[in-house]
Amino acid sequence: MDQVAIDILETLIQGLADTFLVLLVLVIAKIASDWFFRSGLRSAGVTDARERTVDYQIEEQSNLAVALRRCGLGIGFGLGLAGVVADGVARFSQGLDAVLMDTREILIYCAVLLIFFFVAQFLSERVVLGHVQNAKELLEGNLAVGFAEFGILVATGLIAYGSFHGEGGGWETSVAFFAMGQVALIAFAFLYEWATPFDCMGEIRDGNTAAGVILSGTLISLGIVLSFAVSGPFEGWTEGITGFAVSGLAGMVLLVAFQRLIDKAFLPNTTLKIEVERDRNVAASSVTVCAQIALAIMIGSLVA
Repeated sequence: MDQVAIDILETLIQGLADTFLVLLVLVIAKIASDWFFRSGLRSAGVTDARERTVDYQIEEQSNLAVALRRCGLGIGFGLGLAGVVADGVARFSQGLDAVLMDTREILIYCAVLLIFFFVAQFLSERVVLGHVQNAKELLEGNLAVGFAEFGILVATGLIAYGSFHGEGGGWETSVAFFAMGQVALIAFAFLYEWATPFDCMGEIRDGNTAAGVILSGTLISLGIVLSFAVSGPFEGWTEGITGFAVSGLAGMVLLVAFQRLIDKAFLPNTTLKIEVERDRNVAASSVTVCAQIALAIMIGSLVA
């Protein structure tokens, strides 16, 4: 067998092993998230054990709100895992010991990532959406809450990707930059609430899907900027924290400042306030969000 065939075979085997590992971790994350959902419903006084299961809500009730939380977890966790393996994994040609050691390290990082998502889930329910019983609202099909949680989890994955990615540093830097990213994300949620001409959180509580889409897209936008801000080589705490603070603050200011320009450019005959608050227009909020995410990619590239 020539070297090209050996390389192809090794790549296929490596791909199968890595894919199985990722799938295993995603299943563990799913089980943990489902437990979190059941716990929230139990606290809210829901007694029907079958209704408290995510699988029942998705498969039997076609509950899109519950599905959005699982989708956000899947995408977010996938982004976090990409950050873990971004610098490469040990190949079978390096020996079984090297592969087992690398797999062990990846699993440890995955456990930390799972804790990150539990923290993000807790903060989303107790802080960002503090006046909403998330699990109960999801059970009742509140798409606004579903989209908000989707955005929080995807943004968390983006921050985790940036925290794990890059050369230098270690556990301390990953955890520290993730924590700073979460603080920035929460601060931005409140800043955006203050800057918008309507009560975004109140609209979400009332089941306004357009408001949920706006908050979701806004948080994902900042997650993109923060991912750029915390990724890259670690050159020291002073440089790292200063760079993150400058990039994160610049990203927040630019995203808020350009919101009105996006409003004028993509909704020329109306305003975001009218479309979200009065008309509950998901189409209009979706267009605005996509433009905002595109802008965030450019801002992240510029401020990183």
